[in-house]
Amino acid sequence: MNSREQVFETLLGSLGAGDPLGSVVAQAARICRGSAMVVNELGETLRAVGAAPAHLVSDWVLAQVSAGSVANESHRDSGPESEARQGQIGRWNVSSRVVRIRQRVHTIVIAVHEGTGARGRAEGEMRPGSEHVALVLDTAVKILQAFEGFESFSMSTRREESARLMRELEAGIAPGREPAKWRTLENFGFEAYAPVRVVRTRSAAIPSAPGARSRRGTDFAAGDQPLTAMKGVVLSDSGAHSSLDEMTALCAEDFAIEEFLTDGMSGAGVSESFTALSQVPEMLRSADVALAAAESGMIIHVEQMRPVEWAAARMSSRFDQQIARRFLEHLAQGTDAWPTLTTYLGCAGNIAEAARALNVHENTVRYRLGQIENALGARLTDPRAVADVVVALECRRMGNGA
Repeated sequence: MNSREQVFETLLGSLGAGDPLGSVVAQAARICRGSAMVVNELGETLRAVGAAPAHLVSDWVLAQVSAGSVANESHRDSGPESEARQGQIGRWNVSSRVVRIRQRVHTIVIAVHEGTGARGRAEGEMRPGSEHVALVLDTAVKILQAFEGFESFSMSTRREESARLMRELEAGIAPGREPAKWRTLENFGFEAYAPVRVVRTRSAAIPSAPGARSRRGTDFAAGDQPLTAMKGVVLSDSGAHSSLDEMTALCAEDFAIEEFLTDGMSGAGVSESFTALSQVPEMLRSADVALAAAESGMIIHVEQMRPVEWAAARMSSRFDQQIARRFLEHLAQGTDAWPTLTTYLGCAGNIAEAARALNVHENTVRYRLGQIENALGARLTDPRAVADVVVALECRRMGNGA
């Protein structure tokens, strides 16, 4: 196996294994009659074949290779990925090349013991000279780079299919088209006619620093695995607002939403579960209501919302905001009105507790509440009057009545 073509065919054939990376490493070690391993930028050995001391090789990678990778991160074409690194660890001759796998820097290392060349070589094995090790490393890196490119293309296509399907469901489909859409969803890990939920999330659109990894909706991940590669979810970035990134998703009822929608998220609304895909537009409207009630970093489920939260969150139009604003401005009699009213309601209508919280006399609280009642035209002991105040204050808290 002295030709580049033979090395290429052998390494390329190893990609058909269940663990392509491990198979490439094993074949590289066999061809060079030595050891081979893959080390990430943290010095962790991900794959290892042979008797070379993995921990010493990892230390060498961190000291001699990874440091250079970080320094040249912005110059990938002319940086450490374009050349091999050699070194000596005891009686092991080590050579390495850097390659990016799933957007992370990894180092492929081949280590050959000095005594290997003195022994005879079996049929099909090459003499472990430095030029042959370099050939194997170069070929392995190119194959893995090509594999990475195909995988990235596949993931990109999957994201596009996911976004297109989500947009169709968001626009609404007729009940007669549901069987065909369920068959498509099965390709994304859904179980046909099993309960699903819709999710709407929002995050601040802050420009990323050069070289920073995007955290838009399609990049939320568990470890290194993109969300679109997970089973039981399709999603799209709607980009409905100039200052906010918005993501819409359909996921299986038992999908672990909280594990994926926290990084960079300003809020999320989750609908109740349902099975009719024609209900997606209606359920998205309910998820939007929950999203309006969500504070920064919160995930609000529709079924957990109180009626007052639901009512306030639905008051999102300009006319709704004017009604809430006028009502609250009418009640704002004096600078002490807001703290007194909110504290009184926070103490469940207990004047003594409110007075202690405000550090004033109880009669002062009664006087201030009396002024508010005069403006309200009703007593705060009237449940309907209190309901008006609470809904208006909830609108103000959410920003709809500010």
